[in-house]
Amino acid sequence: EKIHQKKTQILKNASDERAKRKSIYEYLRDVLPSNKTDEQQLRMVGKLLVEMDENKLITTKGRKWIIRS
Repeated sequence: EKIHQKKTQILKNASDERAKRKSIYEYLRDVLPSNKTDEQQLRMVGKLLVEMDENKLITTKGRKWIIRS
């Protein structure tokens, strides 16, 4: 839940610019499991973003994520 809230916040902050997965990862890094490698954490963020997309909370524009309006 904490990860979801932070992800939503960074997407709101990015608004017009939109957010790439890497920048979302950097923002979430402190709440991701520390026993995972950087690559595993990055994949975890990707999976969470896909889940949010499937739930119609966010969408993509190219390689950038934005909040659905």
